[in-house]
Amino acid sequence: MTQLVQLQGVSSKLLAKGYSLFAISNDPVEILDEFAVAHGITFSLLSDEKSEVIKAFGIMNQLIEPDEGRSMRWYGIPYPGTYYLNDNCVVTDKDFHQHHARRASGQSVLARALGLEVEADPDTEVVAESGDISVKLGMSESALQLEVISQMMIDFEVPEGWHVYAPGAPEAFTPLSLSVDGEGLRFGEVNWPDSEIMSDRDLDLAVPVFSGSFRISIPVAATSEIIRLGHEISESVNISVAVSFQMCNELECKLPETVKMNLRAKLARLVEPEGLSILANRLKSSKLNRVFRFDEAYCSDEIVGAASVCNARESNISVGSRRNSLSAIW
Repeated sequence: MTQLVQLQGVSSKLLAKGYSLFAISNDPVEILDEFAVAHGITFSLLSDEKSEVIKAFGIMNQLIEPDEGRSMRWYGIPYPGTYYLNDNCVVTDKDFHQHHARRASGQSVLARALGLEVEADPDTEVVAESGDISVKLGMSESALQLEVISQMMIDFEVPEGWHVYAPGAPEAFTPLSLSVDGEGLRFGEVNWPDSEIMSDRDLDLAVPVFSGSFRISIPVAATSEIIRLGHEISESVNISVAVSFQMCNELECKLPETVKMNLRAKLARLVEPEGLSILANRLKSSKLNRVFRFDEAYCSDEIVGAASVCNARESNISVGSRRNSLSAIW
């Protein structure tokens, strides 16, 4: 449920751009209501207690057996992910993960929805200078949390008239490369920007290059090696980055060089709901003002095909809208 708290942090920006935001899980209404009140969640949380909508979308976690984790209600959970809908309630994008605990961070969801680059948290930024080139390292979130996928950004500033060679350059050139390391961290595939093509008529070559300002991003998540539920955790973890490149202009090339940087990334615990055994004993008559029971009997057929409209049982309001929508499934 950490992702819900992160989404609450970016919800005002999504709403300002015309998005509706809601989340669906197989948790009972009582658990969702308690969580929403405790953490100030203002967007709609929808309870699909029988996993009917989850099954209809074909996203129920098939790796969990019916008798597995029964006390924690694991059976019936979906693969975690997010659907992105346009103003016609058509799914235009989705982002799902096989591991039941893995989630995209709030900033990552915001950037993907709005088609923008992820912003670096200013408190995480580290800058290195090497000659005329500037390299800045930063994280999308102020702290890493267990299996929450954040983004590490490496921003470059290459002086005007110069370039560095991009991956895919012929062997005679030294393309930009990087290595990253951090104990207990999982790094995803590097996201490279689009390169330019520089033609060398003398050598009859077309060489990919980067110039000006550009960014490389890498997904990163803390694993249970450094954050374990119910255990003490360190305040931070070190991330080391080494960037190698060769800078050239039309007349000369400098010697290849490597810039090494270190970033101390803060670690934080997950946000967990109150114990299920405690909430199971709560009266089901508690006041519900943001949470609606969500099942086939109270949803229109459209919800199965387009995740658009469903009538809420308690309040009889339509929680789908004719605007852009985000649906986080957790």
